[in-house]
Amino acid sequence: MHASVLRYIDQVARLGSIRRAASVLNVASSAVNRQILKLEAEIGTPLFERAGNGVRPTPAGDFVIRHARETLARWQTVTSEVTALSGDLHGEVRILAIPASIVQIIPRAVSILCKAHPNISFGIVEASPKEVAEEMRARRPDLAIVFIDRRHGGYEVLSQLPLRLGAVMKPDHPLAGRRELTLTECAAYPVVMLSDPWLLNATAETEFTHSGAQFRSTVLTNSLQMTKEIMHAGIGIGFFTPVGFMRELQSGELVHIPLQEPGLRQSEVGLLIHRERQNWPTVRTVAAHLMTEFATVATEIREIAAAAERRKAAAIR
Repeated sequence: MHASVLRYIDQVARLGSIRRAASVLNVASSAVNRQILKLEAEIGTPLFERAGNGVRPTPAGDFVIRHARETLARWQTVTSEVTALSGDLHGEVRILAIPASIVQIIPRAVSILCKAHPNISFGIVEASPKEVAEEMRARRPDLAIVFIDRRHGGYEVLSQLPLRLGAVMKPDHPLAGRRELTLTECAAYPVVMLSDPWLLNATAETEFTHSGAQFRSTVLTNSLQMTKEIMHAGIGIGFFTPVGFMRELQSGELVHIPLQEPGLRQSEVGLLIHRERQNWPTVRTVAAHLMTEFATVATEIREIAAAAERRKAAAIR
């Protein structure tokens, strides 16, 4: 089958709409529809069910879509390998990431890569936990920086960053001198919450059932930058790993106090690579730089924790 038909089928299946697929592909809707109808006539069976404003694959369509994606992936591998023979890397690398890594890990790697390989482009998507699950299930990203989950099939873990969820606040906050905190203790003060607090929900619900506490959310937002501004202003406590706050923690503008709850004591952010794309030169090169940043961040987190312990010890003396 011709490459353009494969791309049409792939995009229509992803977007569930011939019109939206045509817009992404920058071609006329009639051209996309005509090619699909022609292929359906050749095969002798419909590939998509047309309903209202959208389409969905038939069982036969599922087979063809899988073939299209596998063929496109293999072709991308071939073209990347051929291009890499000259040392000139081309192509887009799609990265899915939790907000904290977009703040801290990715920019430094991309900055180096853009200078060394100016023909590599990046499609970087910041995702909530719900969006992460959807994107990983569809296997869209080449690389992902997300909380490690055994359900992320089709991906290999390249690097792991052990992290501790904690309460982030100004250094003059009444709780800032503590070594650890419980959610109940934090609930006595105003908090700023992300719209999707992921693993806090179940743990907080269990603990608050026994303690009778309840969070008083001064601000609810889906913006990491907004939470930083709120905490800088001393308006509320936030709950995060240290990764998104490295600069503020290093400078002492904010402090990170680990949470005691067993379910929150250890989280792991991983760098994941698509198994079928891990040999693409562009993806492999970007992954190598991100692995270096993972190691750098791990060192910085240890240094921040050690500095915080020294400050607390000095305050006691």
